[in-house]
Amino acid sequence: MSGKIYSILLLLIFPLMAQTQNHIDQLILNKEYDKALVAINNEAASHPSAGLFLKKGLVYKNLQDYQNAVAAYTEGLGYEPNNVNLLEETAESFSVLGNNQDAISFYKKAVELDTTNLALAGKLGRVYINLKLYKPAYQVFSSIYAKDSSNVYWNKQLAYCAFRVFEREEAVHLYEKVIDANPRDHGSYINLINCYNWKKEGNEIMMAIQKGLKEFPADPELLYEEAMYFYKSKRYGPAMVQFEKYLDAEEMPEYETIMNYGIAAYFAGFEEKALEIFGDLYNQNPNDPLVMYYQSLCYKKLKDFEQSEKLMKWAIEGSTPDYVSEMYHHLGQIYGQKRKFKESVEALEKAYQMNPDKVEVLFEIATTYEEFNSNKTLAMNYYRIYLQEAGEAGKNTEYALTRIEKLKEDLFFDE
Repeated sequence: MSGKIYSILLLLIFPLMAQTQNHIDQLILNKEYDKALVAINNEAASHPSAGLFLKKGLVYKNLQDYQNAVAAYTEGLGYEPNNVNLLEETAESFSVLGNNQDAISFYKKAVELDTTNLALAGKLGRVYINLKLYKPAYQVFSSIYAKDSSNVYWNKQLAYCAFRVFEREEAVHLYEKVIDANPRDHGSYINLINCYNWKKEGNEIMMAIQKGLKEFPADPELLYEEAMYFYKSKRYGPAMVQFEKYLDAEEMPEYETIMNYGIAAYFAGFEEKALEIFGDLYNQNPNDPLVMYYQSLCYKKLKDFEQSEKLMKWAIEGSTPDYVSEMYHHLGQIYGQKRKFKESVEALEKAYQMNPDKVEVLFEIATTYEEFNSNKTLAMNYYRIYLQEAGEAGKNTEYALTRIEKLKEDLFFDE
């Protein structure tokens, strides 16, 4: 074929190809996807190309048929292995299908080929987050931040990753920046609150909560965070009030949250209110030893020692070992209030046996023996054991020393 004839053929073919491509594009634009697929397949039979399979993949993507979209993109990559658009679309379809591990390799290659495409890098970072690979995600979004620190979405991703890799101060700074730029981002208020150290940054926590509540009044999550801050800080009165606000706003509160509300009411001095709360919890779960434990404590404060004793025994029988020592401790005190000294000592000794760190129980045993037993030697011996175990850290060291000297005098005169 002469060069002249070949040139003429090219002049005829290219307009026809361009016309076909425009027809396919128009079909896709008009969402006539079935016709578009027929046209693409007809064209690919004679003139296959990476661009054509990219369009085929996009049609399947619009139909949410991601499996066939991947097949089309993969076929296109056979013609142009370094086509960034094909690599990106393949990765995105894999990600939608949940094949995040497969998506990473395609995104990484695309990012290496187009280092200026920050949106592409951001998609890679998101896949890392989906896989809980926070360190590489942090590196990706840190690199993006170095090039563009103004994008709120990317800053939010970096803040999340910074928190996950224990760069807490950076996470706090970034979440504050995100909220300043977009005050209606509810999730960032919650994440910022969780970034703060509640023991050291209480003022900052409250400021974040109040700022969030201005944007989202009576929001259950923010009210819960406020209640839990007071609760963890052992400010039980305000915690009780905030739990009540939260419960007014939350239709389906969790069992544990109601438990915390009851505990706050108990420690705030509202024993009868606490009994109502724990009564509701008891109806939900009659076998929860923690509920019975706090019911017993409420009755103990209300001086109903019969009911308190019964509930504490039930709590001990149904409890896990972590709680038993403390429960026996309270049971010993309940017996003491009822002047059942022998039972009191037995319960206190049981508490100490189960948790030898509770050295103050030894002091209580000594004072109990001193109160009811005519043989003061037992009391003196327990005071001595208490001093030996507690050492200088004992809360009642001076009193114990004083009582030992006094008991020595009494025993001398008795002889």
